[in-house]
Amino acid sequence: MAWSEEVQQPALWSHFSFYASGGTNGAVTESLNPTGKQFRFNELRLHFSVAFASVEDLVVRISATKGSAHNVILLSRALLGLTDILLQLSNAYDLLSDDQVVIGWSQASGVNIGGLNVLGWGIWG
Repeated sequence: MAWSEEVQQPALWSHFSFYASGGTNGAVTESLNPTGKQFRFNELRLHFSVAFASVEDLVVRISATKGSAHNVILLSRALLGLTDILLQLSNAYDLLSDDQVVIGWSQASGVNIGGLNVLGWGIWG
């Protein structure tokens, strides 16, 4: 195993709030890389219009630019009976410029609408 190094210069950080919504039969997947540069993932809020009556799953993962050996699952949760999910990290998760936060869930009915909000900080400019 060999170490690789990536040096990050001081930069201007700005808060971001990413919104998405959807409701289709099958799977819903959103990928987040808000600035195209280094960013910090702080919080995820997910609300569904009705509680799930079937076994469906939510997965939030980091897709790492350094390869799949560095991917991380932040949250894996069954949605049965739930309408709201709130994931707040006590320390922001730092990501490289080409890393992505991938949020996906399955659903059997297009009637249920999911509203997704992701908060964090990103380098701008």
